[in-house]
Amino acid sequence: MNSIRLRHLLSQIVIDNDRRAFSVFFDYYNTRLMNLAMLYITQYDQAEEVVSEVFLKLLSMKEKLLKIERFEGYLFMMVKNHALNHLKSMKKSKDDILIDDIKDHLTTDLIDPDKKLINDDLRVELNQAIQKLPPKRRLVFKMVKDEGMSYREVANILDISERTIEVHLKLAIQDLRIELKSYYDEHKNDLKIGKQRFLSMLL
Repeated sequence: MNSIRLRHLLSQIVIDNDRRAFSVFFDYYNTRLMNLAMLYITQYDQAEEVVSEVFLKLLSMKEKLLKIERFEGYLFMMVKNHALNHLKSMKKSKDDILIDDIKDHLTTDLIDPDKKLINDDLRVELNQAIQKLPPKRRLVFKMVKDEGMSYREVANILDISERTIEVHLKLAIQDLRIELKSYYDEHKNDLKIGKQRFLSMLL
């Protein structure tokens, strides 16, 4: 959509309160904003919620819309900020964990054969979960966690920002937590530690 068409559409929304104009605006931007939100948030329904919040925010401030220069950049930044705020709120939830380096979480001093089998199974489970990650997310995860590279080093190699590296890593860990929860539920009697402690040891 060129800037003249966009400005005209915003004028119809702001000045005329034209619902059809807003519908056109929504249809044009919704998919693009969803794609952007899902770079940060993997769950479709949560990304949809973020985008909906942005549209509602625009409606609440529509008197100011015509004063915004470079409107598309402003709109995309709104989605990014709302998505990052959503991730922060998730981080503060009681089920979230800290992002720690992967350590030697597969205990080496277990002599019991059954416990050793669980360790071996866990190693396989973790590797399989990593392989299920989206390609770029998996690459970032391995570069940071397995290779011990800094955000800056990875950002330089992949030609993306350090903030994007951080987001990819957080999303990778969220995905892995979901995969490993089922393993914990199956073996919790043998592991003898709390679920959050188990996950934080791994990730």
